[in-house]
Amino acid sequence: MIVRRKIFEKYKDYHFSIPYQSGDKINVKVGESIKKGEEILTKSGSHITHSFYLPEEIDVQVPKLKEHINCIDGELVEKGDVLVERVMPGGLSVKKVVSPVQGVVDLSRLKSGYLDILGEEEETIVKSSFEGVVESIDPIDGINVISDSYALDLLSISDANNRVKKDRRIVGEFTVIGNGRDLVLKADEESYRDKVVFTGKYLHPELLYDLFQKGALFVLTYSMDYIDFRKQGLPVGIVGGFGEIYSSKDITELISSMEGVFVIVDYDESQMFFVTNDKTYTTKEELFVKTAVGSKVISRALSNYGMLGKVVGVEEESNYINVEWEGGQRTIINIGSVEFVSI
Repeated sequence: MIVRRKIFEKYKDYHFSIPYQSGDKINVKVGESIKKGEEILTKSGSHITHSFYLPEEIDVQVPKLKEHINCIDGELVEKGDVLVERVMPGGLSVKKVVSPVQGVVDLSRLKSGYLDILGEEEETIVKSSFEGVVESIDPIDGINVISDSYALDLLSISDANNRVKKDRRIVGEFTVIGNGRDLVLKADEESYRDKVVFTGKYLHPELLYDLFQKGALFVLTYSMDYIDFRKQGLPVGIVGGFGEIYSSKDITELISSMEGVFVIVDYDESQMFFVTNDKTYTTKEELFVKTAVGSKVISRALSNYGMLGKVVGVEEESNYINVEWEGGQRTIINIGSVEFVSI
């Protein structure tokens, strides 16, 4: 029997929460039905005017950054003030990080390697991208909502072991860099605050640091170099695999179609939940080899790992199927070297 995995698995009555701070204004009530586009929350807070990724600035690993910080959380600093200072071995040189602007120091992301300078306070309105019902509201769990969602399995998530229980879910708005396919090194927008960002087929460290300097909460990519993934320690999710592997155009476009949707990254489930009622993904229920013709598969063979194809024939009395791949070529492959999917 073939077990077919869906790229997006639909969940009815998915329970999730939207966190809020003491100064935020809640615009919904318990038991209220939320409509798409409705204002849920008005958040108050200062925006990031400048951000430093300190491991690159002073060449120090994240656990030892506190030893070199010359400022305190919440401190008002002036342009030219020294924020971080490291005396190099031998004492012949000093690496410094100097504030380029006046602002307030924010060390809330120091555990991820970032020191932020905050500017003036501003209001941000959180609008619904879904239909749902408000189950409860409390300052610990946030605004608890029930709605439909689609779950995307993640092959791996970095930074998982360093997160305490309350931080094992990341909540934000899903956005896409570029067209979701081409390699990008710099992000176009000035701010990605409260955003979960999809970078398409491959994630370069230069883009990763740029996104987090601009306030991103989480970065999703189809693939990434394994060494870069292991050493950077930032919240990153991998969909396809490691290295410069083939990434299916259909899959990256499918994920990119979720632009603007409210999303939850669940570390414990190793899944990303897209809260929306708009998408429908149907699945044929034929589960045996003889009825596999027309099914979608992803190759797990080394020769074309990650390539998406369609079964066009089944070899009688054997474990081999004939697959037409995205480029148009056809090959006969062992059924154990593919994964059946539905998109």
